[in-house]
Amino acid sequence: MSRVGEVALGIIGTILNVILLVFATFAVVAVSNADTGEVKQLIEEEMVMTDPTMTSEDIAMAKDFIGAFLDVFGIVGWVLVITLLISVILSIIAVVKVSKNKSPKTAGILFIFAGLLSGILLLAPILFYIAAILCFVRKTPVHDEQDPYYNNEVHQPQQPL
Repeated sequence: MSRVGEVALGIIGTILNVILLVFATFAVVAVSNADTGEVKQLIEEEMVMTDPTMTSEDIAMAKDFIGAFLDVFGIVGWVLVITLLISVILSIIAVVKVSKNKSPKTAGILFIFAGLLSGILLLAPILFYIAAILCFVRKTPVHDEQDPYYNNEVHQPQQPL
C-alpha cells in the first residue's frame, strides 16, 4: 500500500519544525549572549524619555524585571529548543517507518508525540496529527485465501482470464 500522503505530510511538518528550530535557536543564543547591562541602560533611557516624572525606584524595579525576564527567557528558550529537536528526531523516525510501510501504527504514535512536542496551534503539529490519523485509519489490504483470484504461491492476486 502506498503511503505517499503520510510521507508528504511528515516531510513538510519536519521541514517546518526545522525552520522553527533554527529561528528559536538563534533567538535563544542572541538573548543568552546579550549584555544585560546594556539592555537595562537602553530601557532606562527609553523610560525616562517617555515619562520624565519616573522615580529612581521605578526605574530600578523595571531594570530588575527586565533582568529576570531575560534570565527566564533564556531557560525557557533552551527547553523549547530541546523539545523542538526531539520533535524533529521523532518525526524523521516516523517518516522512515511509514515510508517503508513496516509499522504504520508506530509511525502514527511517533507523529502524535512529535506534534505534541512541537507545539499546539502551529502548522507542523497539525500536519503531524493528520499524518497520524492517516496511519491509523488506512489499513493494508488483507487477501482472502478463499478468493479464486488470489494465488498462494506468489501472494499476488491473479488476473481473471
